[in-house]
Amino acid sequence: MSNLAQIDELPLAQGVTVITSNEDGLVALDKPVGVLSHPNSDRDIKRSLLKATYDYDGEVFIWQDTSGVEKRAWLINRLDSSTSGVILLALNPEVNAIVKECFATHKVNKVYYALVKKTPGKPVGVWNDVLLKDRHNGARVIKKAQSIPAKARYQVVRTPIGGFPICLLKLMPVTGRTHQLRVQCAKHGHPIVGDRTYGSFSFNREVAHETSQKRMMLHSCETVVNYAFKGKLRVFSAKSELPEAFQEVMGFRPGLSHGRPQPQAIKKPVPNKIVRPTPPTLSGESPSQRLKNKALAQRRFKH
Repeated sequence: MSNLAQIDELPLAQGVTVITSNEDGLVALDKPVGVLSHPNSDRDIKRSLLKATYDYDGEVFIWQDTSGVEKRAWLINRLDSSTSGVILLALNPEVNAIVKECFATHKVNKVYYALVKKTPGKPVGVWNDVLLKDRHNGARVIKKAQSIPAKARYQVVRTPIGGFPICLLKLMPVTGRTHQLRVQCAKHGHPIVGDRTYGSFSFNREVAHETSQKRMMLHSCETVVNYAFKGKLRVFSAKSELPEAFQEVMGFRPGLSHGRPQPQAIKKPVPNKIVRPTPPTLSGESPSQRLKNKALAQRRFKH
């Protein structure tokens, strides 16, 4: 029996689904919000992408199948737990090394969507920034001691009218720094809605109050990798649909939101009905007068 895991053997966490895979053992998963890319401790296993132990040095998930055979799946890239969307695994160590090199040399096309506060002045642009990163010197941590370049392209996709002052951005990172898109959006005055670290906390509270949506509105929508394996060129592409939560926030309109109970309208008292006299018939008699005349006539006939 092969030690290489198969797609149907992956111990996926709740909510995690397979988007696509290929014959080389490259797999794209759709990760929901709240799921960790990998466990940080044994207590996190139930919350991680795969319900399996994780070797941090090898960046690989390890578990045993029903026959007791050890299986492995290599984690290629990571997403924050608060970010949803496409994330890649490899079931083959050779493919894992090749595709990771593509990520390291910026040869992977990644597309994210983000709901951000306000709309950029230009509908299309490039952000080139220098991010400050902590440096570890043994047990000592030097805050913001390292400067690293970060580059991302953006495009305005949609600007809702009549709701929150937000817009839907398409983000295409050229570099792959930790929290890069979150930091760059905030740095350029467009913090991501729901970002609890770099976002606008007062605006996040307003959105959550009006829509009940508290997640960070950042989604890994598409990943495309071009690589060579066993003498053949491969193109691997995976897409994940925009979550419904994005549509709910974009569709919010004051007074029409279903995110929270709306106050009931106060009913105005109905004024007393005014009884108007019945208009006369063509004969000149009103219906009531006609009935009286008929009754008098019947009495006359009795006598």
